[in-house]
Amino acid sequence: MLEEKIVLRGITVFGYYGVSPVEREIGQKLELDVEFHHDFTKAVATDSLEDTVNYERVYAKVMETVENNRFKLLETLADAICRAVIEDFPVSRVKTTIKKLTLPFPNNLSRVEVVAERDSDDV
Repeated sequence: MLEEKIVLRGITVFGYYGVSPVEREIGQKLELDVEFHHDFTKAVATDSLEDTVNYERVYAKVMETVENNRFKLLETLADAICRAVIEDFPVSRVKTTIKKLTLPFPNNLSRVEVVAERDSDDV
C-alpha cells in the first residue's frame, strides 16, 4: 500500500473564534494547514482524479466548516475540521494546524498553534 499525504498549507480564514467577547465580536484572521493521508496506489497507476482525494473539494469542506461554525476554542474548530474531512472523504488520517497570529500578549510571542490529529477509526 502506498499511503501518502496531501497538505493544504497556509489557508487564510477569518472567523469569530475566541474566548474573549472582543474576539467573538470583531473576529480574527487565522491560518490553517490541513494534512490528510490516503492510499494513492490506484491513483498513481491510473493518473486519474477519481482515484485520489480531490483537494479542491477538501478545501471547500474546510472553508464550509470554518464559515458555518463559531466556537470559543480553536481546539474545537481543529477537531471539527478533522471530523468533517474524515466523514466526507476516504482518508485514513487528518491533521489540522490552526495558527492564531493576533495575540493579546507582549511582542515576544509571534503566534500560538493548535494541532489536532484524528484517524478515521477515531470518528
